[in-house]
Amino acid sequence: MNSRFRRMQESDITSIVKDLDRWAAGQLGSKLTWAVLEERFGFSRQSLQVKSEIKAAYDLAKKALAGGLVISRQKSAKDNEELEREIDRLKLEIVEFKRRETLWKQRWQRIAYHIRAKGIQMHDVDKPAGSIKGLPQESEVSKIIRSFDKEIPESGRV
Repeated sequence: MNSRFRRMQESDITSIVKDLDRWAAGQLGSKLTWAVLEERFGFSRQSLQVKSEIKAAYDLAKKALAGGLVISRQKSAKDNEELEREIDRLKLEIVEFKRRETLWKQRWQRIAYHIRAKGIQMHDVDKPAGSIKGLPQESEVSKIIRSFDKEIPESGRV
């Protein structure tokens, strides 16, 4: 029996609709005709068209291809490459931010150590400057704090 005249099964319909969906997405090229489907699947045009799921998927794919809704493989590959480069760049940026955060934490641990070495309790650090005996006034504190508002040195030294 010639496979061209075999009976269409539900699995055939599912397979053809999936392929038509891929065509609509531009994955199988831009040339879509009933003749191409006949050759690809071994069913006549009439057998393919009579199935409403196949006809609907075919019409949708044709509209997508005709309306320029489909992105070419080259454009898609180019977009993917750009996105991969962006992902790689962002991963490196995250690594750099984590490195800087580690340096920042180390710096503030050293600051906390030196504050404790001066005999100041850590719970006193958050109090307003004027309320702790021996500390400078708010205006002087602002000047001191400004020196900590600069870039963290690359070498990790303070």
